[in-house]
Amino acid sequence: MSGAIDSAARLRRISACIREGLPIDPDDAVPFGEAIDAFFAGHAPTLDAALGLKAAGPGQADARRAWLISERDEALRELAGHVPADLGGADSEGIWELFEHLEAYAGHKWQEHRTAAVCPHPEGGKALAWTILRGNGGKAPTRRWLADFFST
Repeated sequence: MSGAIDSAARLRRISACIREGLPIDPDDAVPFGEAIDAFFAGHAPTLDAALGLKAAGPGQADARRAWLISERDEALRELAGHVPADLGGADSEGIWELFEHLEAYAGHKWQEHRTAAVCPHPEGGKALAWTILRGNGGKAPTRRWLADFFST
């Protein structure tokens, strides 16, 4: 993982602990505390820079965007594992199945759940579709994009 994704993953784990009322793992708490201290000591210009969330440079994704893309890609691979058909070119049966599933979710449940901070579905195809759309700017990927994604 990249530094930005590692930092985002750490904050997501801390957030989950806080929501569930659980103690924060020291492996997450120590760097988090050090980053906050560095910010207040003036060693970092912004809190997002101190936490390692700022984009590495021009044209680079910040931690939030990098995390969303990473989650999207993982969800796409998992969803593809549930498709028994071939994931060849854009006209393959498997790509059509993925595309139609994502389009159906985008046209129905996504409208209701797009502003949710965490996935409103416990698991399954809807949870994967929510993660994919969130990481793709709210749009279902095209068949061509899906075919290209799975060809690499």
